Amino acid sequence: MRIKVDHVTHYRYESPVRLSTQYLRLVPHDSAQQKVIHWKLEAPGNPTCTRDGYGNVLHVLTLDKPVQEIEIRAIGVVETSQATDAAVEPGDLSPLLFTRQTPATRMD
Repeated sequence: MRIKVDHVTHYRYESPVRLSTQYLRLVPHDSAQQKVIHWKLEAPGNPTCTRDGYGNVLHVLTLDKPVQEIEIRAIGVVETSQATDAAVEPGDLSPLLFTRQTPATRMD
């Protein structure tokens, strides 16, 4: 199935904000269950693109001039499938997995 996404985040402040930093995780990734056909991120300024610790696309948007409104838009098309034999992805893991004791975290 093809899904068209058009997501808008709109910030409106009562008075101008002198400095704003936004961490944007608005880009899906390809997997056994989905394929990104087209994706575009629209934001003021020039967001820096990097990856977070889980490999997700992360845009960091820093606005250093006074603004009273910020609009961020993610537009794209994703094709999904019903793959049932896919490998487990980091997002599918329970957060409790990260609280378990390992040889590296065991107290001595």
